[in-house]
Amino acid sequence: MSVSRSLSPRIGVALIAAFSLAASLRAQAPGRVTGKVTGSDGGAAILGATIQLVGTPFGTITKSDGTYGISLRPGTYSLRIRQIGFTSNTQAITVVSGQTLVRDVRLERTPTNLDAVAVIGTRAAERTVTESPVPVDVFTSVDLKATGRTETAQMIQALAPSFNFPRSAIADGTDASRPATLRGLGADQVLVLVNGKRRHTNALINVNGTVGRGQAAVDLNAIPANMIDRVEILRDGAAAQYGSDAIAGVINIVLKKSAVNEATLQTGVTSSGDGEVRLGNANVGRQFGNGGYLHVGAEARTRGFTDRSSADPRVQYASGDPREQAAGVINHRHGDAQTEDYVGMFTAGMPLKGTMELYAFGGAGRRKAIGPGFARLPNGGNTVPALWPNGFLPLINSTLNDLSLNFGAKGQIRGWDWDASQTLGRNSHNFLISQTNNASFGPASKTALNSGSLIFSQASTNLDLFREFKVDDRAVRLAVGGEFRKDQYEIEAGEPMSYLNGGRDRNGNVVNVPAGAGAQVFPGFRPSDAKNVSRNNRSVYVDVEADLTKWLLVSAAVRNEDYSDFGAQTTAKGAFRIAPVSGFAVRGAVSSGFRAPSLQQSFFTSTATNFIGGVPFDITTFAVNSTPAQLLGSRPLRPETSRNASVGATWEPIKSLVITSDYYDIRIDDRVVLSENFIGDSVRALLGRNGVTGIGGGRYFTNAINTKTTGLDIVANYGFALRNRGFVRLTTGFNQNETKVTKVVQPTPVQLLGLNEALFSRVERGRIERGQPRNNLLASATYEIGKFTWTARTQRFGEVTSFQNTVAQPATGARVRQPPDQTFGAKYITDLSLGLQLRRNTQFVLGADNVFNIFPDRNSDPGDLAAVAPTAAEPRGFAGNYSGNSNFNIFRYNGISPFGFNGRFVYARVNVRF
Repeated sequence: MSVSRSLSPRIGVALIAAFSLAASLRAQAPGRVTGKVTGSDGGAAILGATIQLVGTPFGTITKSDGTYGISLRPGTYSLRIRQIGFTSNTQAITVVSGQTLVRDVRLERTPTNLDAVAVIGTRAAERTVTESPVPVDVFTSVDLKATGRTETAQMIQALAPSFNFPRSAIADGTDASRPATLRGLGADQVLVLVNGKRRHTNALINVNGTVGRGQAAVDLNAIPANMIDRVEILRDGAAAQYGSDAIAGVINIVLKKSAVNEATLQTGVTSSGDGEVRLGNANVGRQFGNGGYLHVGAEARTRGFTDRSSADPRVQYASGDPREQAAGVINHRHGDAQTEDYVGMFTAGMPLKGTMELYAFGGAGRRKAIGPGFARLPNGGNTVPALWPNGFLPLINSTLNDLSLNFGAKGQIRGWDWDASQTLGRNSHNFLISQTNNASFGPASKTALNSGSLIFSQASTNLDLFREFKVDDRAVRLAVGGEFRKDQYEIEAGEPMSYLNGGRDRNGNVVNVPAGAGAQVFPGFRPSDAKNVSRNNRSVYVDVEADLTKWLLVSAAVRNEDYSDFGAQTTAKGAFRIAPVSGFAVRGAVSSGFRAPSLQQSFFTSTATNFIGGVPFDITTFAVNSTPAQLLGSRPLRPETSRNASVGATWEPIKSLVITSDYYDIRIDDRVVLSENFIGDSVRALLGRNGVTGIGGGRYFTNAINTKTTGLDIVANYGFALRNRGFVRLTTGFNQNETKVTKVVQPTPVQLLGLNEALFSRVERGRIERGQPRNNLLASATYEIGKFTWTARTQRFGEVTSFQNTVAQPATGARVRQPPDQTFGAKYITDLSLGLQLRRNTQFVLGADNVFNIFPDRNSDPGDLAAVAPTAAEPRGFAGNYSGNSNFNIFRYNGISPFGFNGRFVYARVNVRF
């Protein structure tokens, strides 16, 4: 039983009790604050300005005429009014019982948004990003929308140079849920929070040749962008503050709770006429009572597949068959998967008597994705000719369901701010394989087979306490807290024909050596693979921050976590900010961190077809503590540990120009990687002697390496007014990043030394060291004048390199040769858009991403490998993997490209605020 199912009765009781309590304790508001918010440029009313009572849950937004109203209990408050494109305004107010206070506010127009605030990185009240002792980026909903992208992860990639989101192709389940990385590290080495609460990861673990191989990431695209108020990226190690996984940094997604109601329609297509995107979303909110709120958003998005493959020059049919075409046929599909997304989220809050507030947020999403595998040829040994006389392109139909719910209460007691919460998350991934066959059943095979499901659930209970003290008129902020978390991982077996051996050849004859068993492209999870495992984790932390002087801020944090399967880990962090003169500050931090191996890495088991040197092998990923893995030399997994140091500066040389620069050094020991595929007769013989038969090879997860990552982040924001000719905003970001494998800590096991098998391959080393851009430059400019908004953005993605392993002739094994490594050069991708304000609340945008239709360098000619006569269905020299070079030029481009290979994308969008 999953975590969510087992807790559902208690959740229901807790929610009913909480909101019944809310109804009984809700008090009448004794005072009221009203007013109107206008702009300095002509005194026009401002729609959607945020009205917030600092340090309280109370807030609202302005209506279309700029007016607002909020009921409050008697007392003194700090009223803050904020709107994108204007300087925020904070005023002290006093609310008197039974009276209405009128407070009109005029906001000054500004070309920049330098006072963006973040709550990430501190337990204290939110602060501007330039006041933080560690580097933090903040991207608002306006920034996200201006990118023209339709997926949350793509939006962040277009704004943050240190964020990478490559677009894999022909990578099984990874095509349906692509991993993202921060600072060139692993997809599971960045912690994702929503409203400051830990977000669950995918059930899927990426086991194909992509960036993020061997890692389970958070699906950022399961969070609808139209419900995001802002994205905060903490670019620093923060495990001592937030727990496991926060080695590269933390991404905190803050949801809308008081925003303008709006709806958006967008459509677009690539210059090749495919990959059509259709998007519709809406979010609406309501303020009620004395500060209560409810905000709900939903989004529907469809994306057509893209294909940039070339004709297949291999022999398709038997010799003399008149159907053979000398020019070849296009039988593959290489590009984005076809997807349908339906997602929704909500946020809600209700103040109670005194300072207490109940709150809740969560969402649900469903994605259907169709990604292709490698084409099976008509004369292939695993093609049933009676079912597929012209061969077939197997399709992986993924269905992903994602659920999340967080509810809790917060308030004040005896000078302490407290927050108690319960977070639940569940992600499932089902695999239905269509256009396939189980060749070992011959013509009796089904052509659509359910290969099973992966499920991951997480439940976290948190209590956080915070208090600010005064010591000699200096503020000291203390936070303490604890967490109990339970993770649960399940593998559900597929239907029998998806994995069974039917004992026949592809024509249906009973033979001693049958054709390939299982669903082609993705054999089903077997009953022996099925499992339901769990673990728990307890943690406590202490976090202290103090203003030692007016110009010196210091902070320190210590956290202890105790896992039921890996034991205890203690991490610590110290940070400082020195501001000797106005407009300039130096900051830095040192910390230790860790990442506990995921349940997916510990227990994932599956058999899938991999093409190695042109030959298909059924490779089993063994659970690390299983007997077959131990036969191949596996050892129990250990947590990854890290040491992180950073130093930087913030500088405001002139008004409206802010520059930040931060250098970082990250050392990680015992990184978990997925081993090389162990194949060959000698490996099969080793396994066979110990009763493991029916597979072509195996692999497992292992703590194989230590790495060192160094880099530099530079961000500059500048804005200026052109008097009566509008406003200009300029943003530039640069990331220089280099990762090196400093040590292979787990060498190849002795039982494999004589079998010419390597535990950690040069391909995997290359993926870690050179598979992501070492540098990334981003520059954008926005010009607003009257009803028009022009946006131009260019992003330089640095070069990446695809490494190749030494391979042997599959037919004879007689000679060893190595296809060439290939470096793909840096490319500039430029986006342009024009926005037109049709009416006060309606905007139309026309734009083009990759306006100059730039593609990555093509895969190099296979050369010698292609010269090997392709007389078999899976010929010698056919790498059969999109990341390889030797593919007979079927795949023009490499999936390692950080910006994909779709070319120009043109779109139109209309947005209505109401």
